[in-house]
Formats: sequence, structure tokens, C-alpha cells
Amino acid sequence: MIRWFKERKIMKGERKGERSMEQKQSGRRKLRFGRSLMSRYIILILAAVLFVPVILPIMSIIYVVVVNNTNMNQAAPYGDVTQISNLWSLEAENLDGASDEEIKAQLEQLHGSYPKASMYRVKASGETLFILGSEDVTLLKSTSPDGRTDTTLRWSLDSGQTAETRIPAEWNANNTVQFMKEASFRDPLTVVSYIGGGEKDRGQGFMIIEVPRSLLQMNHSNGLLELLYLGIVMTIIFLSFIMMSILFFARIRKRLIRLQTAMMTTGKEGLPLPVDIRQSDEIGQLEEAFNQMVHQLSDSRHREREEEQLRKRLIAGLSHDLRTPLTVIRGHMHALHKEELSEQGDRSLHRMEAKMEDLGGLIDNMLSYNLLTSGKYTLKLEEKDILRIVRETAAAWYPVWEKEQFEIDIDLPEEPLIWHMDEQGMRRILDNLFQNVIRHADSGKYIGISTQEIQGETAIVIQDRGPGMQPNADTKGTGLGLSIVDLLIREMGLRKRVDSSDTGVQTYIYSGKGKQGNNKPLK
Repeated sequence: MIRWFKERKIMKGERKGERSMEQKQSGRRKLRFGRSLMSRYIILILAAVLFVPVILPIMSIIYVVVVNNTNMNQAAPYGDVTQISNLWSLEAENLDGASDEEIKAQLEQLHGSYPKASMYRVKASGETLFILGSEDVTLLKSTSPDGRTDTTLRWSLDSGQTAETRIPAEWNANNTVQFMKEASFRDPLTVVSYIGGGEKDRGQGFMIIEVPRSLLQMNHSNGLLELLYLGIVMTIIFLSFIMMSILFFARIRKRLIRLQTAMMTTGKEGLPLPVDIRQSDEIGQLEEAFNQMVHQLSDSRHREREEEQLRKRLIAGLSHDLRTPLTVIRGHMHALHKEELSEQGDRSLHRMEAKMEDLGGLIDNMLSYNLLTSGKYTLKLEEKDILRIVRETAAAWYPVWEKEQFEIDIDLPEEPLIWHMDEQGMRRILDNLFQNVIRHADSGKYIGISTQEIQGETAIVIQDRGPGMQPNADTKGTGLGLSIVDLLIREMGLRKRVDSSDTGVQTYIYSGKGKQGNNKPLK
């Protein structure tokens, strides 16, 4: 039957192992680069690298184009240079053959449309006939060396500077050439047209118009405001990039915190709960691996429980099955005492009785260990005098120690030492410890029971002079006795410490509550 249980357990473990491997292999999915966090991070890095050399020029070009298109819809007050030049040439051609009065009347009419422009006419002989000054011009008169009166136009420009145009009363080749040279680049704009021919001299003289260049340019907005606007646009783009980066890493942090919370949160079985896999990136693979680990731990926990239940049923069954033949053997051994036996037979009978007692104790230990591990061992915790229980238990073992020729050293105080414990469980602890001394420290022939201060409280000390605890030694027993001691001490909330050396083993048992409980230490 035991072999059947083992084979069934091995086959079940192999099936679960294969199922777990299949789940693991099916759970491995190839991560596509386009869905990975690495690809998104590279996009952010490229955006950061290309921000200044690419985005900034593009935004500047877009800004210039938008501003220029906007300003194209805003006409200058007097048009542009081409419009003024064409207008003046057309007027000069239309005045072909006109008299001086007609020319003056036409220019006065035109001056009414352009009051901020200055206009004047020069005859073919070089005489200046009339001057129509601008609203922003100051006319200054001066006398030339030959006694003629020349006129100077002083312009007050929008830039805050002033410009002067000298108009001689009589034009000659020198001052005409000088005037033409200065007119090509000066402010105000100067346009000269021949009457009747525009750009061709028809012997009717010429007429001149001067217009401040500020009236021929569109009104640009304030450069500081434009720079501020451009700065605001770039700041918005930069902040958008920063916000995208923050959101990117915030989402990663949120998912990692969710995974961390899942790792720290345990379910009914004391294991973490699986998490929902929302994205198939690196963190998604980590979540998938975590879920696989949780499933493997859950399967392992179920296998452990099944094995534990199987072990408990096996121990209970063996203990029950062994008690019946043990009782029969004891009955026959008791009957042999009534028969006449030789001295050798009597010694053999007593030896068999001792071994039967050991076997009975082993069965009791198996049952006790099974009850303790399954939580079915009921403890009645009360306030008891531990020193009284130690004295009574030692008194029961006194004949055994004398029979084994042990040196007995008991030094316990008279004052009571109150612990919160189960009396029967404590007696079982002491019996197992005393039995352990008989079995493993028989060579020392010494048992010592005393009290000692440890960690601020009084502890019970059981000491022997055996070879000490040697893991590789060929010792007797199964170790169930000490396992039961540890379980009972843990269930009663006590503490145990073991010091082992070549000169023996000292076992300390204390309440673990210091001097705050009912523990009454020695004076």
C-alpha cells in the first residue's frame, strides 16, 4: 500500500511538472520590437536629439512664412517702390505737351493724394519752376554764390534722423549728376521722370517726387513681441516633449508599482495573486513570468498539502496497526513471567520488555507529532509553577537515572516561577529531554537541572556531559522526540536555546516575556 502511494505521488508530480512546462512554453511569446519599451524610448531620444537642429528651424520657417503671408495682406500707406515709380512715370507721360500751368495743377492735385511727398518741376533750361513740399518737410532758403536762391528740404524721418535735399534754382551738369548719384540710395526715395517721355528726354524738362521710405514699407509688428511669441511657441513645444517623457516614465512606474503591490499582497493560500497582463512589452513579459511563478508556487503548495495529508494518514494508520500486535506481544510477555525461566531467559525477557517500551514510546511520539502538525493537539494554557512541574517530573525519572548510574545534580530555588503554559505539554517536553539524555549522553553519566538568568529572565537549564550534538554520528532514535519538543514550545509561546560542545549539551527553556509577565526570577 505504501509503495502504491509513492508511485501515485511520483506520477502526479510528473504530470503536474509536464503541465507546468507546457504552460511555461506556451506563455513564452516573441516580443515585437514595435511594441517594446525600447522602441518608445528610442523615439523619445530621437525627438530630443532632433529638437534643436530640426524642429527649431522648421518652426522658424513656419513662423516666417505665416508672418509674411499675414503682412502681405497689409498694404503700405503709399504702396511700394514699384508702384510709386510706375505712377510717377505714367503721370510724366500723360503731361506730354502740357503747359506749365497744367503741369503745376496736375502735380498739386497729385500732391493732395500724397501730402507727405515732396514734388517739384525743372524746365528743360534747368530752371526750377515750383516746389510742393511735404507736410513733414521744412523748406530752407539759401543764396548761391551767383546770387540765386536755392531751396533745401529738411526731412524728419520716422527713424528719428533728418535728411536734406538741396534743390538749386538753376540745374547744371555737375549738380544734376551729383543729385542723381545721391538719389539712388538715399532716404527719402527719389524718382525722376522726363515730362512726356518717362525715361526719355523730350526736351520738356523733368519732374521729381520724394517719398519717405517708411511710407513705402508695411508696418511690421514689434520685434520684441515677435521674439516673445516665437519663444512662447518653442516653450510650449519643449514643455510638450517634457510632458510626454514624464507620462512615459510615469506609466512605467505605475505598472511597476502595481506589480510590486501584487507581489506584496497575498491571497488565501499565503501566495501572491496573479496580475492582469495589459500590454505585451517588457513589463508585460515580467508580469507573465510573475504569473507563471505564482501558478508554480500554487501547484507546489497543493502538492505539499497532498503529501502532508498522505504522511499524516500513513502515520496514523501505522500507529493504529502497530498497537494491536504490540498489545498481543505484551500479553504473551506478561504470561512468560509466570513460567520458570533460566537466568539467561529472564534477562532476555526483561530486555524485550524494555524494547517494547521504546517501541510504545515511539508510537506515542508519532501520534503526538501527527496531532501537533495537523493542529489537533489541544493545549490548555494556564498559570503554573514550572519549578514544581520540573521537580515532579525529575522525581519520576530518578529511579531510571540511578539504574543507569547517573550523577544527579538538581539545584532549583524554593520560590515559585510562574509561566503561562500547558502542564501536560510541559511534562511531555521534560520527558523527551530526559529521554534524550539517557539515549545520547549515556557516556557522560551526568544529568543536571538548574535555573539561570538569560535575556533578563529565569530559564530552566538541563545539562549533560555527553559528546555533544554531532550530526554525522551514528546515534539512536528517529529525532521525533526533539521535534515534538520544538512544536510544543512554539505552541505554548516559550523559547528554547541549545548550546552544544565536546563537554556536553545545555538546553535552556524560558518564557520569552522578560520580567514583564508573571515570571518571578531568583533573588
